[in-house]
Amino acid sequence: MDNRAAELSSELVRIHGIRDPFRLASLLGVTVKYISTKRQKGLCAVIDDIPFIFINRNMSEPLQRMTCAHELGHILLHREILSGQKPLLDYELFDIRSSAEYEANVFAAYLLIDDAELNELLNRGEDLVTAASSLDLNVNLLMIRLLQMRREGQDIPDTFPAPSRSFLGTIEDKADSV
Repeated sequence: MDNRAAELSSELVRIHGIRDPFRLASLLGVTVKYISTKRQKGLCAVIDDIPFIFINRNMSEPLQRMTCAHELGHILLHREILSGQKPLLDYELFDIRSSAEYEANVFAAYLLIDDAELNELLNRGEDLVTAASSLDLNVNLLMIRLLQMRREGQDIPDTFPAPSRSFLGTIEDKADSV
């Protein structure tokens, strides 16, 4: 499951040479729209065979980017869930108790995090919060990527905590939110 998300994300970066989820969505025929809500971060739906991502405009740009990457993962990996059914609503975005949500997180982590940049930060001895801040990401998304790297056999220390099960459960999106 996780390998499929990582491989697809990595393949898109290789083919298109970009990590920007908004540009990738456009290239892949996915329409991105902005909505205003108090709790909902994003959602995706397929309407008349057209994939849509809806992003809460009241969030910071980094959280909008992470949300778009996550929802793009759902569009590409879980189309069968979306077709002919109601939209996937993300109130507690990136809830890792659900396999589909975790898979969308892995997709987002591989899309948004460049291995060379991450390795440079780790080799400099940056802590997780500083590294996440440098990458303009929530620390939990970075932890998901590091966990996957460790599963792939890379020499990643196991001194960091597991990601929070609902690390983007609120609109607050500081890098150090654990």
